[in-house]
Amino acid sequence: MFTANLQYKYKGFEYRTWDDVEEDNIKTFHYCYQRRAEDGHLIEVAMPQEFYNTSPYDLVPVEDFKRYVDLVAG
Repeated sequence: MFTANLQYKYKGFEYRTWDDVEEDNIKTFHYCYQRRAEDGHLIEVAMPQEFYNTSPYDLVPVEDFKRYVDLVAG
């Protein structure tokens, strides 16, 4: 497993990124995780498609991340 960098947390969900560093650019991949209460392990959460449509050269804005979490968490 690769190491994803924590960007921010909201309602127990964590927005993490992984940077694919190449010679001439850096592309950021976006992930959302939630910690399992029983063992503390992170599990990946399926987010709305808009979350994944974020440019690989930008971060998901915190306001958008909160909105996506609210959609997923209900």
